[in-house]
Amino acid sequence: MPSESGNNTPSPLTAPAAGSDVPVWLLCPQAATPAGSLSSKRGSPFLEKTLGGLAHLVAAAFDADAASAKDGLLQRLDARVKVVSLLGFVVAAVLAHRLTTLAAFVVLAVALALASRISLRHFVLRAWTFVPLFTAVIALPAITSWVSPGHSVLTVWPAQHLAITTSGLLTAAHLILRVTAAVSFAVLLTLCTRWNDLLRALRVVRVPQMFVFVLAMTYRYIHLLVRLLSQMLLARKSRSVGPASAAENRRFLGASAGALFGKSQVLSEQVYAAMLSRGYTGEVHTLEHWRLGWLDLAWIGGCLAGLAVLVSLALIPGVGF
Repeated sequence: MPSESGNNTPSPLTAPAAGSDVPVWLLCPQAATPAGSLSSKRGSPFLEKTLGGLAHLVAAAFDADAASAKDGLLQRLDARVKVVSLLGFVVAAVLAHRLTTLAAFVVLAVALALASRISLRHFVLRAWTFVPLFTAVIALPAITSWVSPGHSVLTVWPAQHLAITTSGLLTAAHLILRVTAAVSFAVLLTLCTRWNDLLRALRVVRVPQMFVFVLAMTYRYIHLLVRLLSQMLLARKSRSVGPASAAENRRFLGASAGALFGKSQVLSEQVYAAMLSRGYTGEVHTLEHWRLGWLDLAWIGGCLAGLAVLVSLALIPGVGF
C-alpha cells in the first residue's frame, strides 16, 4: 500500500514480503514506529537486557565446550595430569613471593593458552576481567601511606600526609600478580578440559564424592534454569505489544520467580529419579579410556623439573622464589 507521500515505501504495519504476515515493527524493533501503533520505541528494556544476558551466558558455555574440543597442547593431555599439574601451578603461584616469579607464572599461563589454541582475547576476558580487576580495587588502599608507610612516590593529600608509597605499590603488585596467575591456571583447567572428564579426574585424585556431586548438579541445573528463564522471558516478550510500567515488571518478576522455583523443583526430582533408574551411584563415568602417553610423560617430567628448581630456590637463604 503506498504511503501518503506518494512513494512506494511500505507502511511499517504492512508485511515485509509477499506471503508473510509478520509486520516490520515486530521483526525490527529499532525501526521507526508510527504514532498510534501498538508498539513503542521504548519497548521493554528489562526483557531485552535480561534475554541478552542469558544469551551471553549460553554463548560463554558453548565457547568453553568449543575450547575443550580443540587440538591444543593442554587438550591432548590426560585429564588427571592436567588437574594435578595446573592445581600445582596455582599452589606455587600462591606461595611465590618474588615479583619476577609471579610475572613468569602469568607469562607461562598466557603461553599455555596460546599453545592450546585459545584466543588470547577470549582468555583475557575469562581470566582477567573480574577477579584480578576486583583485587586491584581492593588493593588500592594498600598503596597509600596510611596503610603502607614508606618512601613517597606521589603525594595525594598533603594536609593529611596521604601519599602513594613504594612499599604500597610493591604490596599491591604482589597481590594482583598472585591472583592473576592463580585465576589464569584455574581458567585454563576449565577451558581445556571437558566437564565430565574434569569431574572424573577430580574423583581420581580423591576429591570427596559429595563435592563432585554438588559441582555436577550445579553445572547441569544452571543451564536448565537458564533455559527455563529464557523461555519464560521470550514468551513474555512475544506477547508484549506496548511499553510495560515498572510495577508490571515487578509483578512479572515476582510471578516468574515463583513459577521458576516450582518448575525447577519438579524437574530436579524427575531428573534425579531418572539418574537413579539408570544406575547412578555418585561416581562420574565416561566412555573414554584414559592412558598416559608420551606427551603426558614429557609434561610430568617438565613439571617435576620446574618443581625441583622452585624448591632449590626456596632452600637458598635470602633468595626464595
